[in-house]
Amino acid sequence: MELVRCKKNVIKKLEFDFIESDPPKILFREGYFYPVFKDAYGVWMTTDEEGIPHVISESEDNPEQDPWFGVHFIKA
Repeated sequence: MELVRCKKNVIKKLEFDFIESDPPKILFREGYFYPVFKDAYGVWMTTDEEGIPHVISESEDNPEQDPWFGVHFIKA
């Protein structure tokens, strides 16, 4: 298991058919550390503030190779 630090808040976004929550629900908070792990399919996962798992990188070798990960997280 590794740790990553959130570089900026990650807000829950719903599809256009749903009403967004107000205030927006923060999944990952800027500056907080989160443990990451690989699932059975080789994708990197972590749990949000409520303990719900989320994919944060689809790169099997290094999560930093995923562009979305690079915008929101950095390896600690």
